[in-house]
Amino acid sequence: MAQATCRAHSAQPTHIRPAHVRPDRIRRGAALARTVAALAGALALAACVGGPGDRGNVTAEQFYQSAYGKIDELYLEPVDMRRLVVDGLVHAGVVVPDLTVTVQPGGAAVTLAVGRRAPRTFALPPGPDAASWAHLAALTTDWTVAQSADAGPGDQTRETLFRAMLEGGTADLDPYSRYSVPAAARTERSRREGYVGIGVTLEETPRGFRIIAVAPGSPASAAGLLVGDVITAVGGMPVDAAGGGGPAMTVEAIMTRLSGPEGTGVPVRVARAGGMVTVLISRQRIILPTVTAERAGAVGVLHVSRFNAGTADALAAAIRHLRDADGLGRPTGWVLDLRGNTGGLLDQAVAVADLFITSGPLLNTVGRHPDSVQHYDATPGDILDGAPLVVLADGQTASSAEIVLGALVDSGRALDVGTTSFGKGVVQTVAPLPNGGELFITWSRILTPAGRMFDHHGLAPALCTAGLTDAAAILAPLRAQPRPASTPAACPAERNRPAPVDLTVAETLLASPPLLRRAELAGQTLLADQPAATAVISGTP
Repeated sequence: MAQATCRAHSAQPTHIRPAHVRPDRIRRGAALARTVAALAGALALAACVGGPGDRGNVTAEQFYQSAYGKIDELYLEPVDMRRLVVDGLVHAGVVVPDLTVTVQPGGAAVTLAVGRRAPRTFALPPGPDAASWAHLAALTTDWTVAQSADAGPGDQTRETLFRAMLEGGTADLDPYSRYSVPAAARTERSRREGYVGIGVTLEETPRGFRIIAVAPGSPASAAGLLVGDVITAVGGMPVDAAGGGGPAMTVEAIMTRLSGPEGTGVPVRVARAGGMVTVLISRQRIILPTVTAERAGAVGVLHVSRFNAGTADALAAAIRHLRDADGLGRPTGWVLDLRGNTGGLLDQAVAVADLFITSGPLLNTVGRHPDSVQHYDATPGDILDGAPLVVLADGQTASSAEIVLGALVDSGRALDVGTTSFGKGVVQTVAPLPNGGELFITWSRILTPAGRMFDHHGLAPALCTAGLTDAAAILAPLRAQPRPASTPAACPAERNRPAPVDLTVAETLLASPPLLRRAELAGQTLLADQPAATAVISGTP
């Protein structure tokens, strides 16, 4: 069984129950599945390990049987395997050099040709059986690789076809189901789960591999490595073994050498302005930081950039630090800034919401697979001890961040300020493939505690700041005596919100309990006007 992700957005054959989420939190459904959001961009994180790697001996039959079997089993709705595979073949004909794919009239067969070589026609399976369609995909892939032998390495052509077939097929499903090639899958796993290594980000240069980022608190930081240092040797092996011809190693090779069992050492030689330095660095598990915190007068401001395996713990630690700081006193109010947060692990979203909510539902998910139907409840305790909380959102607040937003608002624990959120209300399971790649498969829909579905349309805030930059103008309707009656207006999902105005509005509300109460009442009216998705709650997507 694959692990689940939200963004929606994991990659093990069995569900993993994190320590943050207790079994009694799940009132119905299978054990908690971790979820992740799709992570934009891929930095080369040196020493990233964990999860399956590239496996050149994987056959096309093994690959497609695994991929199509998982899609057929896990996808949110029944899948048309004919369309999935045929559209994959058509896409392969567009992106693979010299390959022409023609679907025969009547749709009973497909003809492939590579360059000027003799074409071959393959009969299409008559039924929906995923295994039969996987076998067809394997036959076409193996034949194409054989015909393209003089164009390049067979493994490279096979991987190109794997990617083309799954990209073309998953494009028919939804915007979030996708295939991640092995190298990208490793990077994505490191972003959400952490990795064992030294904690540097590299770029290739003619002299070696230049460090462009050092993770705070990482082994590399403790050893004194600096941004701008150029790694010239790892484990005693020069990165330019040929001498003068540019790096002989690839980023992949450097990653492999910097990785290894946790707690073991690796010697790293770097060039810097003062000459050469060699340091022995102990490999450790590194989880990239996602939380920053600061005081703004009497207000504690918490920024969460995404949800990875360390987010809930880091957020709790940041709150305790601000709360217990000597000489400042406890913050009288708090701001949770989720603007620009595109999502991450679902279990971390649940754990973050649970930090603030003492009881009641946090999240519901529904889907076709029995394990996708899950309900999560809060456990006793509020880390803020009931202090008022304002959460900020914008058009980039998505997926797991919307889960937190919906839980805090529906429970009455927080007031939301900003713009309508992105509107990604579905969960992906990330299924590992035998070649080291991963499939992100949409397998459930998300409902807030009040039963709201927000996929495609987002969550509208109680206090909309879209298109406005003057905090006084935003708050003026709330200050009016009596407050003028109005109907909820559209609040566009603006991205890249200017930081000052939303935060200024939040701080002003927290400094004036009567004004905050007025805003909360307005938010309750807005929430009451949004009907719950009762049909989905009952289990009918």
